[in-house]
Amino acid sequence: MTQKPRNGRPGTTGDRTESGAHRRVRQSLCALLLVALGACTGQPSAEDYAAYEATLRAVGDLRTDVAPPDAPFTNDDLVRNFSRVALRHEVDIERPGSDDNAATNPLQRWEQPIRYRLVGQGVTTADRLEVAAFLGRIGEITGRGVSAAPYPPEEGPTLTPPSDAGVNLMILITEPGERAAVSEALGQLHPALRRSFDLWRRSASVVCAATNLVAEQDSHAIVFGMIMLGSEVGGLLRRSCLHEEITQALGLGNDHPEVRPSIFNDDEEFALLTRHDEWLLRVLYDPRLRPGMTEQEAMPIVRRIVEELRPEETAARLDAPAPPAPELVVEEAG
Repeated sequence: MTQKPRNGRPGTTGDRTESGAHRRVRQSLCALLLVALGACTGQPSAEDYAAYEATLRAVGDLRTDVAPPDAPFTNDDLVRNFSRVALRHEVDIERPGSDDNAATNPLQRWEQPIRYRLVGQGVTTADRLEVAAFLGRIGEITGRGVSAAPYPPEEGPTLTPPSDAGVNLMILITEPGERAAVSEALGQLHPALRRSFDLWRRSASVVCAATNLVAEQDSHAIVFGMIMLGSEVGGLLRRSCLHEEITQALGLGNDHPEVRPSIFNDDEEFALLTRHDEWLLRVLYDPRLRPGMTEQEAMPIVRRIVEELRPEETAARLDAPAPPAPELVVEEAG
């Protein structure tokens, strides 16, 4: 199960270059916000989330540029970040992603076409348009077929069994009043889905989350995914949740504080899928990799894939002049 913590990692920026004044502003604003949200029980209100988004944007976070010139990355960065994001998972979903909150896992990805549906009383026309455009792009990047299942005229709190329409990616955007009924319905689909949904809906520290089901323990091919998001979340934060959680449900399941420029970083600097993240998806869905690969099996292949996908960066590194040799100082005997 992956997630976007509400409090993120206030005051930290990974490899970002940040002035002391800007860092102090970030820390002060986030500290005030956390005090205000500390009294929340269950999911915070729409006003709470609006204040959270305003705080992030006030310090320059939730950026929408996807290829930021101030955050270049090398092939070495991509290889290292693939290991951090695709071959790790968070142990405690209510804590930010980090080396201390991660365990290794085999490579996981979809091997079949994806058929999705948005479900819940919180779904809007804007959500459907956003998801359609985003998953269309995902299909182009991964080479997996992506299509929308037809929408029942009255979805309500009762979930249509996914098998009825071949749905294998369910995007839940729910109102508070329907969540108990949704939980019951999920229990009929699969106990693991209900457990994940209940963990999300009872947490005050997780904005949105994703969970996957795999075919069997030794396969690691993803066969079903579920995204969880409350209707209380709006604006750019809502779009950010959809981008991050859908992508994590595709197999890029971890967050790390040094992965940049990326949405797979709990500092919330970037709101939307970046070019860096698109490269990670391309690597994950390269046919030379397969579900179930260990880190030791996958990483030599990942290195070759990255070097082939971005040969200009490889050439630039190889052509770079060697650093000057250190000056030799000879001391005379006195």
